Amino acid sequence: MSQSARSEARLKVQSQLVRRHEELMAREARIKTEVLDAAAAILNRDRAVREAETRLGQALVHLTSTEGMPVDEAAELCGLDARQARRLIRGIGHTGTVRQADDLPDPHRNGQVER
Repeated sequence: MSQSARSEARLKVQSQLVRRHEELMAREARIKTEVLDAAAAILNRDRAVREAETRLGQALVHLTSTEGMPVDEAAELCGLDARQARRLIRGIGHTGTVRQADDLPDPHRNGQVER
């Protein structure tokens, strides 16, 4: 093989390697963009779920504490099972903050908080 043929082959291979590297870098950039979009969507979904559960918990606290409705009845009216309702109520206080366990309404006392 002549020197010029080797040189030409080397340039051709180098060009192919550069093109392949550029394609791989472009693919990595596309993948990174999609993964970041997916992660942002998950964070947005989680935030929306937390906000919705907070609003639902506040409504349940109002129904059980202020209106004196039993947890089971409030849960049924809201389309929840009693276990879900109790979980949501546990996470919400009268001021919208997390309550301590001893501040939770006793389900056997029609939702009234014992003081």
